[in-house]
Amino acid sequence: MRQSIRRRLPLSYITVAVGPLLLVGLVLVIVSFSFQYNQALSKQSEVAKRVSTELNAFIGKLEAELQTAAKELRGMSNLQQQNLLARLPSYPQIFQELILADASGAELVYLSRLNVLDPRRLVNWANEDVFFFARSERKPYYSAVLIDEETGQPAMLIGVPIINPQNGAAAAVLIANVRFKPIWDLIAAVQLDAGENVFITDASGRIVAHLNPSIVLQNKTYQRPEVSGIGAGQSAPTVVVTWATRTYGNQTFVIVAERNLLNALEFALWTVVIALAVMALAIVIAAVTGRRAAQRVVVPIEALVKAALALSEKSEAFEPARLVPIAKREDEFGQLARTFQIMGEQVIKREQTLKQEVQELRIEIDEVKKSRAVAEITDSEFFKELQTKAARMRQRTKSFSGSEGTAADDAQALPAQS
Repeated sequence: MRQSIRRRLPLSYITVAVGPLLLVGLVLVIVSFSFQYNQALSKQSEVAKRVSTELNAFIGKLEAELQTAAKELRGMSNLQQQNLLARLPSYPQIFQELILADASGAELVYLSRLNVLDPRRLVNWANEDVFFFARSERKPYYSAVLIDEETGQPAMLIGVPIINPQNGAAAAVLIANVRFKPIWDLIAAVQLDAGENVFITDASGRIVAHLNPSIVLQNKTYQRPEVSGIGAGQSAPTVVVTWATRTYGNQTFVIVAERNLLNALEFALWTVVIALAVMALAIVIAAVTGRRAAQRVVVPIEALVKAALALSEKSEAFEPARLVPIAKREDEFGQLARTFQIMGEQVIKREQTLKQEVQELRIEIDEVKKSRAVAEITDSEFFKELQTKAARMRQRTKSFSGSEGTAADDAQALPAQS
């Protein structure tokens, strides 16, 4: 029965129990997701800014060191210039090569941490971008990050012009081949949480620094989304990602910080799991409670319905004793069962009395019918003729009996006379 109380009452309990809980859980989940998302985005922004600041400090230090050396190199002899460059703090740990080229691009000084001899003394840098742009623009030039063929590590060229104070033209260019691995070490030193990742790309999206060096060596690229937020990641399919940019000369570096979406929203996801578990528990409790409540309601009703059916079909089938467990209850069902017991007993008594009266009435009716039938028979002409004939026959019988008696007396008297 689709509309039975046995089904509707548990559903009502479940609705009442789960409805408010579902609403509160939904609000809690939305608030939790929003909070966790903003917190994760803020955290990644802090990571990107921190790496950006450290990168800027590192490259700024190198540029300042080269700028200072460029000013001191003016007016020195070739030997003095070579000695000055050899004493630079970043050589040879970071500056793996130092080249001083004159205004025509010819090498004046060449220092290398890898080459003992100087096989490139006759190299001319006039056609190299690092020389051309530094001399023509009269400002530092940064090349793209490339993998050094000799070391197999990333490197970048920085060109700093040496300005002639008299005419303002570039009299020479100081070129440094900078190892980019210290940037890797800088990224590796960042304290990251589970699922977090930070790396650096150039303007084209090519990854130039990563926690996993093989990513850089494979020349992998990453196209960041247009805006910070949830998007495709480099370390996971879906991440919370943000970035910061740094521009040095004509090179732009993008510091990308991301975190796996599952890790970023872990607390919110646990909130969903807990909310679902609580709702499932509430549904079970509500269903069990509703079923028990339905049993306490439906069982008495079913017993009363059966009693009513028994009483309506055949009063002898009504057994008041079956309602005793319900009649013992102190609620409305108990009162109804007691009333039903009394009513049933009264109905049975009245039915028995009525049956007895009907039986007596039937007997009286049968006797009246018999009397009427007898009267109809006795009052008929045929019956009267029969009565007349019977009277005549009785009369004849009596006459015949009297004649036989006289003859017998005469027969007895004859012997006595002889």
